[in-house]
Formats: sequence, structure tokens, C-alpha cells
Amino acid sequence: MTTYRHILKTTITALAVICFFACTDNLQEIAKMNAVSNEPSSEVEKLLLKHTDSGMLKVTLSGKLMLDYSNDAFPYTEFPKGLKVEVFDIESNPENKTTITSDYGVIYNETNLVDLTGNVKIVTSDGNTFYGEQLYWNQDAKWIFTDQPFRTDLKEKGKTSGDILDSSEQLGSKALVRNARDVYYIKTTNE
Repeated sequence: MTTYRHILKTTITALAVICFFACTDNLQEIAKMNAVSNEPSSEVEKLLLKHTDSGMLKVTLSGKLMLDYSNDAFPYTEFPKGLKVEVFDIESNPENKTTITSDYGVIYNETNLVDLTGNVKIVTSDGNTFYGEQLYWNQDAKWIFTDQPFRTDLKEKGKTSGDILDSSEQLGSKALVRNARDVYYIKTTNE
């Protein structure tokens, strides 16, 4: 009987040790799965996204590659090979559109902030144009800003360039420019 108890006790101890080490390995694997990685949760090649409102085309977004990092602590979407956004004016004239292009872009999901880098160009529906190497766009506030050299061609007001821009997204209505180098058009009046 003593041998039977000894075998049973040894077997139970061995099973307990095996279960303990097996659980420890599983916990480590689960911890690894929950850890935030530098890998995107999804990738899309040749993206063309169309957003409509009441049957009218409102926004198109296109890019060669989109990487979705929504699994990160601060989620974002990256366009490492550039992007093009077209925003249509569905309220006043659906044929009017603002076009935004850049070589690289990041959209921060929680803040609705867009970071555009490399050959940034914006052409607004009223003909104003922005050129620069970097531009931040706060979609909620409808505001753009940069601390990098830029230039603009404002259809009715002239041309400007500078080192810092803080402006409404319409480029001509409200703007603060630092180290400005301006050329203004003077309209003649017929008296």
C-alpha cells in the first residue's frame, strides 16, 4: 500500500509541476499577444476610398499603400507612399473641390490631426494654392499650420512665402505668417 501511495503522490506532484510550467508558458504567450507591436493591424494596396453624404460624393482618398496601426496605444493610419485627398463642396457647388497631395501622410485617429510631409500641395476650390514640405491639418478645427518654409499663390490677394503658417484651411481668410516674403496684387479701379 505504501508503494501505491508513493506512486500516486509522485504522479500527482509530477502532474502539478507539469501544469504549473505549462501555464507559465501560456501566460507568457498571452502577454506577448497583448503587447503593442510595431506591425500594422492591416495593410491596403492601391486604396481608393469614396465617402458620400445623401448620395453626393463628399471626399475621395487614394494612395498606393495604407498601413493601419489601430492596435497601437495611440492609433494612427500611415500612407508611406503618398496620398491624394479630394474634398467636394456639396453645400454650395458639388463641382468645386479642394485637392490635397503629399509624398507621405499620417492620420492620428484620436485627435483627427493629419501630418503631411514631402511635396505637400493644396489647391482649394477657389483657386488658392499651398506648397510646402510639411503641413499639419486639424480636421476638427478646420485649421492648417506648419513651421517649415512654404509658399502660397492666393488667387485674389497675391503670393506669399514664409517660415511659419497658422491659417484656416481656406488659406486666404484668416492666416498668421512669420518671416513673410509677400507679393500683393493691386487692383486698379475705374473712376
